[in-house]
Amino acid sequence: MRVLVLASQKGGSGKSTIAASIAVAAWQDGERVVVVDMDPQASLAEWGKLRETGGLVFRAVAPGALDKWIMDTRKVPAVSLVIIDTAGVFGAEVDAALRHADLCLVPVRPSAFDLRAAGPTVERLRLFNRPFAFVLNGTNPASHARTADAVAALEVGGAVAPPIADRTDFRDSVASGMGVTEINPVGKAAAEINALWAYVKERMSRT
Repeated sequence: MRVLVLASQKGGSGKSTIAASIAVAAWQDGERVVVVDMDPQASLAEWGKLRETGGLVFRAVAPGALDKWIMDTRKVPAVSLVIIDTAGVFGAEVDAALRHADLCLVPVRPSAFDLRAAGPTVERLRLFNRPFAFVLNGTNPASHARTADAVAALEVGGAVAPPIADRTDFRDSVASGMGVTEINPVGKAAAEINALWAYVKERMSRT
């Protein structure tokens, strides 16, 4: 069993949106996925309630119980991937998730403020010696030069996963309880999420 964590101290980074679509992409790829929403905003859990398609299992984990829950779940053959969406403010619960991460994705918007704000998240991950990758999220599809500049800036601090552009399919999928690979399987958003999932899968295979 692998644990994928999405973490960022910057609000509005798109953690929950990415978590939703990557959970679907992983399930479509044959993973047995359990989704845990630890963000008090509960966006991912609300998205789960809208889903009409099965495949994903959603679990609520009580505060202070994550360590034991993960250790117990690792013994369950029916689960191959746990995806945890964390709160935007670090504390004991987020630290617990980070400690168990086989990979942590750090979504970052393509702005100078957001690029700088990623620093504390990276420091926390390095404290726990956990593998991570930035995900440049919400890029302008028409501005390849700006995207390349932002990726280059992030590469100074660590590995960078395939970027995610600002596309309507992401908003539509969240509103309908679907992933972008379900709502428009041949769209550009679906291609981006599939590329991100392929990256995540390969990185986690190293641990």
